[in-house]
Amino acid sequence: MLLSGYYGFGNVGDEAILASTIESLRQKEPDIEISVLSANPRETSRTHAVESYARMSLKEVVSAILSSDLIVFGGGSLLQDDTSFRSLAYYLSIIFASRALGKPVVIYANGIGPIRSLAGRLLTRLALSLTKRVTVRDPESEKLLKRMGVRKPVRVTADPAFLLSPSSPERCDEILRDAGVSGESRIAWLALRPGKAPDRFYSSFTPAISLLRSRGYEPCLLVMQERDKELVLVINGALSRNGQRPAPSVAGVSPRDALGLLQRGSFCLGMRLHTLILAARGAVPFMGVEIDPKIGAFCRAAGCPVLPDPTQGGSINLTLELERLMENRDQLELKLKEKLPLFRNLAEDNVDMVLSVLQGLTR
Repeated sequence: MLLSGYYGFGNVGDEAILASTIESLRQKEPDIEISVLSANPRETSRTHAVESYARMSLKEVVSAILSSDLIVFGGGSLLQDDTSFRSLAYYLSIIFASRALGKPVVIYANGIGPIRSLAGRLLTRLALSLTKRVTVRDPESEKLLKRMGVRKPVRVTADPAFLLSPSSPERCDEILRDAGVSGESRIAWLALRPGKAPDRFYSSFTPAISLLRSRGYEPCLLVMQERDKELVLVINGALSRNGQRPAPSVAGVSPRDALGLLQRGSFCLGMRLHTLILAARGAVPFMGVEIDPKIGAFCRAAGCPVLPDPTQGGSINLTLELERLMENRDQLELKLKEKLPLFRNLAEDNVDMVLSVLQGLTR
C-alpha cells in the first residue's frame, strides 16, 4: 500500500495525518506493508518504519506505484489550486499515473478545494471518476464535488488525526521543562501563522497576553510549522518593548508531542486547521481564526468559536473574545467530549474503507 500526501515537509498537521494513518492501519492489520511518497524519504522511513520514496523523482514515484497493491491518496487538502495550479496538477498526476500503471486508487479523507480554474475542476472530476472509493473529511468538500459534477459516491468521514495517540506524559513534561514552563501552569496555547492577517491583528496579542496572565494563565506559543517561528520573535519583541516578559515557545515537536502538549492546556487559539483538530482530539476548548473557510466549518462542527477572517477589514476585539472563551471554557469542554466519539468513529471509517478495498483486491 502506498500513501500519497503532503508528507515530509515538517508540517505538523500533515505529519499527524500520516502518523495516525499508519498507526490505525497497523492496529487493525499488524502485518500490513506500507510505503510513503515523501519530500524527506529518509526521515519518513526513520520515523514510521516504512519504505519511503522521493515524491519528486519520476523514477521513484513509478517504482513506488508499481510496488503497491493500492494507492491511498490523502488525507489533507491536496485537491486545490489555491496554493497553485502546479500543486493540483502534481497530485492529479499521481492518480492518473496510478491508473495508467494498473493500480487502484482510493481518495482518503480529503479536504477538497478551492478549485477555481476550469481545467482544474474538469481534471479533478475525471480523476475521481477513476478511483475505487472517495471519502472526504467535511460536508463542504462533498458539496463542492457534487457542484463539480462528480458522480462517484462520496462518503463524509473525519480527519485521520482524530485517531492519533499522544506522546507520554513524561515526554510532554520534558518539552515543557525545556521551554521554561512549570508542569503546574494553566497553559493557554497560542498557535499562530504569519502572512495570513494584517499587522494590527498580530499586535493585538500584546494586550491579549497581558490579559491571560492577569487571569492566572501561562500563554505559550506553539509552533506548528518552521516558518511560524518568525511570529515568536515578532510577538516576544512586542512584549519586551511593552515591558512584559517573553512568552514561552515550543517548536520542533512531533504530531504526538503536539497532541500531548495541547491536552495540557486549558484552551487554545489557533490559525492552522490541524492545531484545532488536535485540540478537539484532546477535548481541549479552542477558538479558530477563519483565514480559510475549512477552519470556520470545522469550528462550527465542533461547537467552538471562530474569529472572522482578519484580512476582510473587520475589527476584532481579541481581548473580549478571549474573555468569552475563558468564560465558556467548561461548557465547550463538555461539548467536545460529547462530539469526540463521533469524530473518532468517522475517522475509523476511513481505515475500514482502505482495508475493505485492499481485502477485495486479494480475493
